[in-house]
Amino acid sequence: MARLTESQREHRGRWMYELGRARWASRTLLWVLPLLLVALVIGRPVALVLGLGAALCVLSPALAMVHARYARAVLVGIVAGLPAFVLPLLLRSLGIVRLGSATLDPCLPASFVSGILAGALVSARALDEEHRVTFWMVAVFVTALTGTLGCSVAGSAGVLGLMAGVATGAAPVVLRRGPGRS
Repeated sequence: MARLTESQREHRGRWMYELGRARWASRTLLWVLPLLLVALVIGRPVALVLGLGAALCVLSPALAMVHARYARAVLVGIVAGLPAFVLPLLLRSLGIVRLGSATLDPCLPASFVSGILAGALVSARALDEEHRVTFWMVAVFVTALTGTLGCSVAGSAGVLGLMAGVATGAAPVVLRRGPGRS
């Protein structure tokens, strides 16, 4: 067996370190993959699940590998996106609600309400972080991807409702404390 030079040992050590970080970061997929499977089982369009799923499967471990703060933000974003994933789907079973001569699709208000919940949760959690702004941005981005799987039941209006709800839910928390370090 040949002896390794100092440079080769350093290279091998760095490679092992990076593989360990990649393995650690890939644990975010333990949250993402079951969510995508559930989305397929409940009948979300395959193209939507594949597109958003590919983005989540690539970005979640990549962000987690950059810093542990982003790994926490990814998990917070997934958890915050769950109401937006579930609530519109549950209300869709009610069908269109007739209010006299007008009709109301319950998914639109459900998307907005779930966005408010998601925005408040992400913002409240971001206040505990030293680098609030970057944590909040990553968590909101992951929330948007996760929530779009559910809010897209109402079409693009549902997704816009989700984003408006996130902004509405985040505003009081963000304005109350002001920005932290980024």
